[in-house]
Amino acid sequence: MELIFPSVLIILGCVALLLFLQRKNLSGPPCISGWIPWIGAAFEFGKAPLEFIEKARIKYGPIFTVFAMGIRMTFVTEEEGIDVFLKSKEVNFEFAVQDPVYRTASIPKNVFLTLHEKLYILMKGKMGTFNLCQFTGRLTEELQEQLENLGTHGTRDLNILVRHLLYPVSVNMLFKKGLFPTNKRKIMEFYQHFQTYDEGFEHGSQMPEYLLRNWSKSKRWFLEFFEKNIPDIKTNKSEKDNSVTLMQALLEIIETETNEQSPNYGLLLLWASLSNAVPIAFWTLGFILSQPSIHKAIMEGISSVFGAAGTKAEINYIIEETSNNVCSLHITSKVKSP
Repeated sequence: MELIFPSVLIILGCVALLLFLQRKNLSGPPCISGWIPWIGAAFEFGKAPLEFIEKARIKYGPIFTVFAMGIRMTFVTEEEGIDVFLKSKEVNFEFAVQDPVYRTASIPKNVFLTLHEKLYILMKGKMGTFNLCQFTGRLTEELQEQLENLGTHGTRDLNILVRHLLYPVSVNMLFKKGLFPTNKRKIMEFYQHFQTYDEGFEHGSQMPEYLLRNWSKSKRWFLEFFEKNIPDIKTNKSEKDNSVTLMQALLEIIETETNEQSPNYGLLLLWASLSNAVPIAFWTLGFILSQPSIHKAIMEGISSVFGAAGTKAEINYIIEETSNNVCSLHITSKVKSP
């Protein structure tokens, strides 16, 4: 009898809590929570996310919540709802991304909130439309160097080819010339660790690190890589001018505000650049190669400009002129706009 009474109280308490939570959720969107505590609907959602979302939209309407791995994710699938959401004063981007940033790059909340706006303004200025033309000359040189290393004959998987071209180009441009490894073994190590980190990034941004052993290992590898190289990145100077790389500019602000040389932001910049550059280039090239008429038109256009054997000087001149024209077009459109 003594055991029955406490058990009844516990059961009644659980029922009351369940009813309270259900009543509390009446004002919110439908919630798909599954039946396993904390895990929720993670298994069903993880098997086929897009199919899961579409079925949920049909069943529950344009707005619904999915509870998985201890996280509530609310989906807004109609244009009107998205517009209202994005214009809401309750939406705070910094707080929305702070936790994933901490999980994926180990940047503490106080540091992230202190630096976010300043770094955003810096990157927007340096990588904005009007400043992109400053990168074309060096970008061309870096790409030419990588293409020359490939030789004139051979075959390779397109995805691997794009990675082998853009990884060193992006790293050397954004951080410092020569930062990307040149030793074959170290190059493969870099590729493997970044592929592991990139492929597990979404899970790493949501799940405890101890559940993702290989991903965590690659994350630590890159943090150590940048911690070792930050002193050289900071002191490196361009051979042609006094320009600084994007990472050097970031480090200046980071040190000023926090008195630290953060390898964590190096990892974040590396992921943001490589994870975007490679897919964009891959699908662009894939589309061109799959469309004979477009491929032919592009090759004819290149031949008409460069001729049978364009020199580096000619290529740099043409790209510089093209960049200037693009910048001029943007300036003109801004002036003519009401």
